[in-house]
Amino acid sequence: MSQLEFFDNDQANDSIRRLAAPVNLEPMEKGKFHIKGRIEQTGGLTIFGFASITGYHARYIRALDDFVFAVQRGSVDLDEPLRIRGLNVQSTFVVDRRASDGKSILPMSSQTGVSIEATTLLKAVSDRLGEEQVARIAFDPGGMSLPLHIACENICYTLQMGLSEHGGLAGNPLVIANLQDALINTILYGARHSYSAALLHGSIELPRLVRRAMEFMDANAHLPITTTDVAVASGLSIRSLQLTFRERLETTPQHYLRRIRLKRAYADLKSGQGQGVGEIARRWGFHSSGEFARLFFAEFGEKPGNLFREGSRR
Repeated sequence: MSQLEFFDNDQANDSIRRLAAPVNLEPMEKGKFHIKGRIEQTGGLTIFGFASITGYHARYIRALDDFVFAVQRGSVDLDEPLRIRGLNVQSTFVVDRRASDGKSILPMSSQTGVSIEATTLLKAVSDRLGEEQVARIAFDPGGMSLPLHIACENICYTLQMGLSEHGGLAGNPLVIANLQDALINTILYGARHSYSAALLHGSIELPRLVRRAMEFMDANAHLPITTTDVAVASGLSIRSLQLTFRERLETTPQHYLRRIRLKRAYADLKSGQGQGVGEIARRWGFHSSGEFARLFFAEFGEKPGNLFREGSRR
């Protein structure tokens, strides 16, 4: 995470440009400038938070194919400069940078938010609707409520703090992916935009991603894969993977994988190949013969030993 603190306008903009940020910072009053903040870039998201006791303008200098969600803007009490007050929902905004090139943001003392690459957001819409291509999403003016702003701000704060030097998340990509997923879902399902109705009437995730998870399990059932491996391979968070399987298949990823392995074990037992029931059970990830026999009988109504003996006599 980049941590910034500037007292000089030129120094601020030199550093901002090195971060490839599409803005120039300008003091509200000539000769007065102080700004401090953090920028964290992860995946297709850029989390930002800035505060100033002098106030500043931020002006776009080039168009980017991004969406900017400023989830908090407030004023600072000069007698208590660390205490932000005066949250004004009407001043918060959802901006498509492509449509706001050169637009000056309102003077501000503090701002927290996230910039999401358009490709990242549109892929999220495509995945959730099950469509290969979707038109550009258009957010309604004032389409984010105060509770939604607060929820987004809390997720942004957690990502910022977690990815800091001592935050504990830098080495845990699955937790980061879950937080990113939570932030995108909060925006897509909470804000008003051109896909709101379709998302609210659709499924939580795309069947294509379910098929990807199923194909991964089918191809790797002989390996000691876990739910985490399946989630990573399919491009879903663990929570979304579990919810999607419950909705689409009325089962869990663990149970689906277990059924694949039981069916493979059934085929091996029926063929009579192998050294015995125990060896076949272990081949398909069942290391307790008693547990394997119980699960096998519950699934097929047959005892694995009987099936193996019948196969061996063929």
